[in-house]
Amino acid sequence: MFMKAFLVALIAGICKIDNRIFGMTMIQRPLIVGTLVGFIYGNPVEGMIIGAQFELLSMGLVGIGAHSGMPEITLGSALCTGFVLGSGTGTEVALALALPISTFATTIGYLTWIPLNHLLSERAKRAAEDGNTRTMEICQWMGLFNYFFFPFLVVLLGMLVGAPLFEYLIKVIPAFITDGIKVASNMLPALGFALLMQLTYNKELAPYLFIGFVFVAFLGMSNVGVAIVGAILAVLVFNSSNHANKEVAVNDNEI
Repeated sequence: MFMKAFLVALIAGICKIDNRIFGMTMIQRPLIVGTLVGFIYGNPVEGMIIGAQFELLSMGLVGIGAHSGMPEITLGSALCTGFVLGSGTGTEVALALALPISTFATTIGYLTWIPLNHLLSERAKRAAEDGNTRTMEICQWMGLFNYFFFPFLVVLLGMLVGAPLFEYLIKVIPAFITDGIKVASNMLPALGFALLMQLTYNKELAPYLFIGFVFVAFLGMSNVGVAIVGAILAVLVFNSSNHANKEVAVNDNEI
């Protein structure tokens, strides 16, 4: 139990520092985190499925500004995937808990590594004014350590304390409540799409949305099929746009 909890926490910590040292390889996304946690429990396919569901839920979540951070989906997906695979319960309950757990992890972040790194950044600024590169380097690496250590600690304690509690609650919660949670969780991926549409939806893109709806609702096409059709349409639109731009350039040269 401890070794699996340690490995899940290690994955969460490494994924958390992705864009701070690895150049944003996107390993912090729920799809990757869920798959890696799945390997720990010997079920990477189920971990990938859980991560994909978290990805749908979180794709429309955007933190705008320094003080409006989005929920900690990296830590939330690691914890929820570990809970589900460790307890053998369905993914619906974990999906319903994803946002509350992620939001709680965000609160922990604002109490630990975020203010500590703010102090380190201020210290680094003063060191830069004095030309003290050694102190600047130490502040840089200490900030990176904070972004690894505290998420690692949060997930480790969450797995050691929360996993047994999660299993106990699943056993004692009445069936009608868990059934209600499952029904509500089926709406969460749609909520993720709705949040994303708030950022991208306009009159020019609306026809493509309804084309996808028709393919799924009336023709029974799978998500993979819709994605392939979408890719083909994107190529056609891109080529058409390039052709129109070339014609405009030719007309300008003739003038």
